[in-house]
Amino acid sequence: MIEAVSKIGEYVQQVNGGEDLLDTFIENPNSNNKYNFVLIVVLNDQNGDYSFSHVEHQEFKDFENYLYKRGYSAATDATPTSRITEIDRTFKNKFLRWFDKCDDYELSEKDTEELKRMSMAISDKSETILAELKDKLSLKKADEYAIITLGIKNNGEIKYLRDIPVFRNILLLKGKDRYITKKSQGTSLGKDALCSVCKERKKEVYGFAIPWAFHTFDKPGFIAGGFEVSESWKDTPVCFDCAIRLELGKKYIEERLNFSFCGFRYLLVPKLALGGDFQDILRILGGKDQKRKQNLSGEVRKNIIADEGEIFDLVQEMKDFISNSLIFYKKDQASYRILLLIEGVLPSRLRILFKAKENIDNRFKVYNDLLLSEAQREKIHLEFNFGVVRRFFPQESTNRTFDKIFLEIVNKTFVGDPINYYLVINFIMRRIREEFFKGHQTKIVTLNGFLLLHYLEELNIFRNYKEDINEMDEKGGLKSFENLEGLPMGQKVEKFFEANKPFFTSDAKKATFLEGLLAQKLLNIQWRDKNATPFRTKLHGLKMNEALVKKLLPEIQNKLEEYGKNYYRDLESIIAQHFILAGVNWKETDDELSFYFVLGMDMQKLFKNEKEDEQQIGEET
Repeated sequence: MIEAVSKIGEYVQQVNGGEDLLDTFIENPNSNNKYNFVLIVVLNDQNGDYSFSHVEHQEFKDFENYLYKRGYSAATDATPTSRITEIDRTFKNKFLRWFDKCDDYELSEKDTEELKRMSMAISDKSETILAELKDKLSLKKADEYAIITLGIKNNGEIKYLRDIPVFRNILLLKGKDRYITKKSQGTSLGKDALCSVCKERKKEVYGFAIPWAFHTFDKPGFIAGGFEVSESWKDTPVCFDCAIRLELGKKYIEERLNFSFCGFRYLLVPKLALGGDFQDILRILGGKDQKRKQNLSGEVRKNIIADEGEIFDLVQEMKDFISNSLIFYKKDQASYRILLLIEGVLPSRLRILFKAKENIDNRFKVYNDLLLSEAQREKIHLEFNFGVVRRFFPQESTNRTFDKIFLEIVNKTFVGDPINYYLVINFIMRRIREEFFKGHQTKIVTLNGFLLLHYLEELNIFRNYKEDINEMDEKGGLKSFENLEGLPMGQKVEKFFEANKPFFTSDAKKATFLEGLLAQKLLNIQWRDKNATPFRTKLHGLKMNEALVKKLLPEIQNKLEEYGKNYYRDLESIIAQHFILAGVNWKETDDELSFYFVLGMDMQKLFKNEKEDEQQIGEET
């Protein structure tokens, strides 16, 4: 992947005609658009002799002029341009202190002497300069922030730092220094060694040039040279030219290939495998009009992430001469903390993910049309995207975060690694029970859980689940209400089980599903007659097991007979038959039985009979 980042950097250099190296290191002090007030300490230049002229206020202009590069919090910045926090402190600790360190910069004797003359001019008038700075700051609006910088006045014209060679040289040196030294870890510099990126022998290679720190050198076991950070360059030696390309590639990716994913951010790094035009790929993926084109060409049903600006619809149309790395990250201040790296995602794999989505979305259209109310259909579509996964592995639930498990499932889905079926069922039931406990309808959550199970099963990535079953007929599945309407209950049930064959592979699952259906019929009758559902307490918070499932059937039958509204004897007979065939000591887990039970409850509308219509028995609210 590092080679891919370097290739992108090389592309940027070609497009920009060998982009000025300075641009690689310059940062924008007004990146948040709040630092629009600029204070320039102006020095007169009379043939190399410097004297203080005045403090000038300007509106913020092109950020490149100021050569800003943030330093460590307690240190000076790379040049005498700084954001002002409190003027006395910033002037003393950032601006004046920067000039006090002239001898620390690895400059020519001429450049060092020039800086010392500037430093003396500033030091001699430091009190006057500070007073003028405070006076100018009084003009600032209350919600504005300011920066301080240096300007040199020559022949009546004020030059910015970018126009002054000595400051350009210092910024280049400071930029190079970040590849060599990290304040918290030390220095890592190799001499006369092979670069791990270009594979050429170079005079110098650096240990801290790899973008987005995937490894750490402050923990034992991560350093090729043992425990010495100074030897860490041996892990990933990078020469200066490659470090620049990596920097440019990193910047391009962060600005143009940076997308959202279910509350996370990720970077897309395309890598050329065989053939193909890398420039064309980047023009498509990183082009300025990418999102506009995407919104015009992409359809809602193709969205697999549930976020605007999705890029995968474009990537999946490419050929397998590129592979893609996905870097999920969390930004902490200016640094990127890597949460997950997925490598080697081919367009063909994305096509598989999209095809599975298309199949499942088509399969669930009938449930969307028949099981959801009109109001629900206006807000919700039973279509797969990774937002469905996120629903069951949320950022926070009962003071816990499930980010790590969610990202593991995303990773395994993208690369095709096995996913634990029982883990997924467990989390689906957690979410359903939360809704049930609150007295809310569970239908939307349950159907989304069933949707997720279908999608993962379609991809054939469930571990410890696969049964010896025949694949579903591609033309099969429940297509419309006419498939069930008017049929005897036994045929309705068989058609439904056949349409969902991979999930109804045992009589225990079938019996539990149908009993959930019958239980909801009873709750509907109670709701119509009593405007209450006392039988809900018998469901033990949807914590089912074999004994409870078997116990509930006669209790439901007795209640229906007691109300004189047992319209479901044919259904009860089918349930009893499956109980007999299921025998004892069922292999299904309690979470599985709970899910099948509530799935039956929330799908009962598919199995209405004429008596229900006659009696106008609606659903429990």
